[in-house]
Amino acid sequence: MANSLTRVDLLVLGMLLDRPMHGYELLQTLRAEGVEEWFPLSIAGLYYSLGKLRDRGFVTETPQRSATGGVKTIYRVTEEGRAAFFQGMEDLLGTEEKVHFEYDVGLYFLNRLPVERALALLERRRAFLSARSQELCRTLADAGKALSPLHRAILDHTLRFLSMEGQWLEDVIQGVRGGEYPPSDVLAPRPGLMVLAGDLSQFHLPDLIRLIAAGKHTGRLTIADGSEARSIGFVEGHPRCVWGERQGKPLASRREALEAVCDLFRWGEGTFQLDQSAACDEGCVPLDLSAEDLILMGCRWVDNWGTIQRLVPSGEAVFEPRLPPEVWDRFALTPGERQLLAALDGERDVEALALSLGWTLFETSKALYGLAAAGLVATADVDRLRLRRAFREVAELLCRSTFAWRTSPDDRTCEEEVNTCMAGTPLRLREGHLEDETPPATPTEELERLYCEFVRTQLAVISRRFGRENAQKSYQQVLDRLSPDLRAVAARHGLDSLAIP
Repeated sequence: MANSLTRVDLLVLGMLLDRPMHGYELLQTLRAEGVEEWFPLSIAGLYYSLGKLRDRGFVTETPQRSATGGVKTIYRVTEEGRAAFFQGMEDLLGTEEKVHFEYDVGLYFLNRLPVERALALLERRRAFLSARSQELCRTLADAGKALSPLHRAILDHTLRFLSMEGQWLEDVIQGVRGGEYPPSDVLAPRPGLMVLAGDLSQFHLPDLIRLIAAGKHTGRLTIADGSEARSIGFVEGHPRCVWGERQGKPLASRREALEAVCDLFRWGEGTFQLDQSAACDEGCVPLDLSAEDLILMGCRWVDNWGTIQRLVPSGEAVFEPRLPPEVWDRFALTPGERQLLAALDGERDVEALALSLGWTLFETSKALYGLAAAGLVATADVDRLRLRRAFREVAELLCRSTFAWRTSPDDRTCEEEVNTCMAGTPLRLREGHLEDETPPATPTEELERLYCEFVRTQLAVISRRFGRENAQKSYQQVLDRLSPDLRAVAARHGLDSLAIP
């Protein structure tokens, strides 16, 4: 049981061993003894710990009236709590837990940052460590003999750690600047800390280029397959030039450079390395285009299902645009890609899109692969897709449920009144069918609000024209005709419980 004590629990029990205290008094005592110098404290954390210890029978609560008339809760350690404390001390001081540093998470991804930004952040951290060391030195000097030996040992522990951390960080900074890490007299060179390297079988080339673009990296990306290598030079995330050979001769023109780069997208195997210390120099054929356009061009060369299925897993996948039509002109899109983008509605799957466009499934999937790799489209949100389908079913069934009460089969006055009430929204009825022009990326919460408003308007119009009882009957019949899956979606988003005026 004691094994589950947190460090705060142990601290609280240890302080209450000295004397009973109320919660705020406990915090004041800890602060007065300088515990905040080496352990994070908060009143909320202390009271949370006291509550847990009380529930486990390790402390008891006793109400006590203060001199001002208020009531304070005094906490006392029980015998069970005393035993738990000493067992917790045994466990903590003899711990064999591995040492982990949360800061290392940032270090693990350090080569995803531009060198200049990485250096700035590391220097900021080093400056903080230095300032903190100086602060602790002053604390130790000012306190003199007033500190207990144990308190002094704790502060010395922190001071030594800061010193070690600062020295280690200095080595890391030197490694980022191009030196070896760790410093060594060994002649064999080691790769720099900021070199990002890996295997193409595990790292998708379009994702790698987007990573470089998003991080605004400057450097040279080299891709090799064992027999040949080609390199792309980047400046602040923009592809600027290409190194490589064609039929044993250096690339001589922009067209040859583009073909050499696009061919890389077909490589299923190989290695890559991004070296931020390398720059665009002689022999580098100018390229000068955006990362997105480079990805679009390269993906058009892809001709195998294995690669395409990384982003377009099957014909049942549903895609939606990530960017509005007004920004499409920023990209070097083909007429076919524009046609496909315009056809995406966040509802039809790849097979349905192929059928509507008159394309093969492979042609549609390949085009979607390029658009997805460049970040122009993404798979649709499943919950949002189901909400759209459930709403369409409810709205159209409600519209058709009024046929029996209309003056003639061509009577559209009910439909027109709904459209008038919902004017200014992207929803309308046309001859019994719903036209939903809400942007594909509209948040689910906004869709839910808009869809409920539309169905509520339909019910109000039916109630005014044909009576509340008929409106209620129509609504129930519509819900009964929904499939179990769509009925569950309608219930989750409130489409099945709207009030009828």
